[in-house]
Amino acid sequence: MTFIAGCGSSDPPPAQQPQAYNGQYPQQPGYQQQPGYQQQPGYPQQQPGYQQQPGYPQQPGPQPGQDPNAQPNGGLQIPGLPGQQPAASGGGTAQALDPNLAQLAVAPLTVFANTEAPGMAKEGPTVAGNFQEGQTLESAFTFQPGKCYTVVAVGAGIQNIDIEMQYVTPLPGIAPSIGKDSQTGSQASIGGKGNCLKPLSPFPTNAKFIVRAAKGAGVAAAQLYVK
Repeated sequence: MTFIAGCGSSDPPPAQQPQAYNGQYPQQPGYQQQPGYQQQPGYPQQQPGYQQQPGYPQQPGPQPGQDPNAQPNGGLQIPGLPGQQPAASGGGTAQALDPNLAQLAVAPLTVFANTEAPGMAKEGPTVAGNFQEGQTLESAFTFQPGKCYTVVAVGAGIQNIDIEMQYVTPLPGIAPSIGKDSQTGSQASIGGKGNCLKPLSPFPTNAKFIVRAAKGAGVAAAQLYVK
């Protein structure tokens, strides 16, 4: 009997590569994880026991670059704040007040007007203000031909108050006087007791009256009357 042997390749078949399972390779045969080995956890961003220091509060007193002798509020005088000095006297414009807040002067002004301007009507608003010595307040009006004008003023705390009527002109520094008071004390009037002032011009003229604290400081009020 004759046996026929097939001729095949003498090379051994290639080893089969492990297939990935779910994107991972299985553990190779014969491989064992070393005992005592553990995967190190990721370091936290912040070390245990560390706390961020809170910001230091701003210390009172002058800051770097600040003049230690600088006055608060830039030296601005604000009434009512501790440490502020009273405003200096000597001129300028008085602080205008609502007449309702100046009753110390407005109430006696009404009584004084009854004797200085009887039967006359008020012309324009009552002018009231808080005066330092030498300060003034003004009020404009129209000097109408055919009418007669009286102005009265009363001060509270002011020892001597002055009032004057002037024409208003477009020329700086030129304001002809219409009349001045001749009284001294805390009450004054121009054209009072039936001697009201009448304009000489046949045309309406711009005019004003000026109230001035000639001596002392306090509250004052003034009113123009016409008939």
